[in-house]
Amino acid sequence: MNLSQVCVILVFILPLVAVEKKALENHIDDEPVDNEKAKELKRKKSSDLKIKKELEARSKALKTTTEAEINNPTTNAPSTTESIPEPSDLPYRPISIKGCEDVLAKNCRQELRADLLRNYPSVNIHPVYNHSEPVRVDLGMALIHLDLDEKLSVLEVDGWMRLNWTDQYLSWDPSQYGGLKQIHFGQSEIWKPDIQLYNNADSANMQHFGTTHFLVFNTGVVLWVPPAKFRAFCKVDLRQWPHDSQSCKLKFGSWTSHGDQIDLGLYHDMDTVDKLNFYTENKEWKVESSTATRSENKYETVAETYPDVTFTFHISRRSPSYRAAIILPCLLTMLLVVTSFLLPPTAGEKITLNSICFLVCCLYMIYFQSSLPAMADHMPLILLFYSNTAALVAIAILLNVCCISMARERRYSSPPKALRTLFSGFLGRLLCLGSYYHQVSETHHRLELQLDDVSMSESPESEQAARELNLRGDGQETNSVMRDWLLVAAGIERFFLMVYALAFGLVSSVYL
Repeated sequence: MNLSQVCVILVFILPLVAVEKKALENHIDDEPVDNEKAKELKRKKSSDLKIKKELEARSKALKTTTEAEINNPTTNAPSTTESIPEPSDLPYRPISIKGCEDVLAKNCRQELRADLLRNYPSVNIHPVYNHSEPVRVDLGMALIHLDLDEKLSVLEVDGWMRLNWTDQYLSWDPSQYGGLKQIHFGQSEIWKPDIQLYNNADSANMQHFGTTHFLVFNTGVVLWVPPAKFRAFCKVDLRQWPHDSQSCKLKFGSWTSHGDQIDLGLYHDMDTVDKLNFYTENKEWKVESSTATRSENKYETVAETYPDVTFTFHISRRSPSYRAAIILPCLLTMLLVVTSFLLPPTAGEKITLNSICFLVCCLYMIYFQSSLPAMADHMPLILLFYSNTAALVAIAILLNVCCISMARERRYSSPPKALRTLFSGFLGRLLCLGSYYHQVSETHHRLELQLDDVSMSESPESEQAARELNLRGDGQETNSVMRDWLLVAAGIERFFLMVYALAFGLVSSVYL
């Protein structure tokens, strides 16, 4: 069979095949309704035709929109990032299959993610069509826990940050994706602002925020609520320690972008920091108030402005334990020092008492030196209080030694007449010394007997001097001289009793 014969056969056979196929199709259409196979074939054919027509229509619409955008790009781009555009107003809409939930092999969320990421420009480019427009990023914070290390001047804050902005490349029509109005993205998939803590005290940790996902809404709004732990420098003022109050700040801003690229604002215009329902109060510090403010910094060398958002915490120290462990012992120390002047001039116990008080003050000052930071611009008043108290106690010990020496040492000459006249006159009555002779006569007599026994047993010269005084009748005169010295010693101690009471009262009112 040659080639010409084959061609003749095909010419006659092909029309017959076409006629047979058409008859078969007509036969299928004319079959009864109860034929399930024919009904399924017909439904599939109708669905394919509908999908094909819809794809052709959307491809034509996309082509028309793209040409219009190329010809006039400024008219189609949004004019501002302040308002959130509706999906119908955006020049870009991802291609989708309407009614994707009817297709069993498709997932609407998966299709939406694929369509959005397929046309996403880059995670390193600000998500605006017009590069001259800034991205508005709103910042807020919710507090979980707060602590202050005054020795290191570092504020530690645990909380949740709240950031939202509008990404113009992440908007869609929910009706085209089964009614989906929000979707999640990872941190490496879309753009995020480079917001950093300016007064960061932990240089080893610049990644303050946790690795949480973004929540993207169909209008293009991106919500990010990452948990964070911040360590920020805080200038502390310890003058009133342990009754002090501090004001510490957390200052946030973009690390590389100025105000014409990233504009900062307050989250939902909230000017305070929220406390979450599981907020844990610090055992030592109480948050009195908190504020959130936005400000702009202008530098002389550059024309741009740099906005920032600052969260300020006003905290006060809870001081019941400090009051019991530090303030009360100091008050008792001062009281003991004052009452030591009420002891008799010959009592040596006052030196022991004041020495213990001086040791207590020194131990507290060592504790303050080890627990409080060394401030160059100021000193805690409690440290000045203890140091001044230690100085007064040391002076009191010197006065006690002098007064005991006046009262116990045997003297043969009377005290200065001015002192004797002063303490035996009006000042003596004011210091309750009018009847002091009668109060100390017996004690002084016993002291003289003890001094006589000691002096005579110690040296023959003292025994000879005492015998000569007795022979001349000077014993009575010696007793009178010793009573005068005893009166002067008692007057000096009573006088410093009043001086110390006034000094401690003044110191307490100023420092406490």
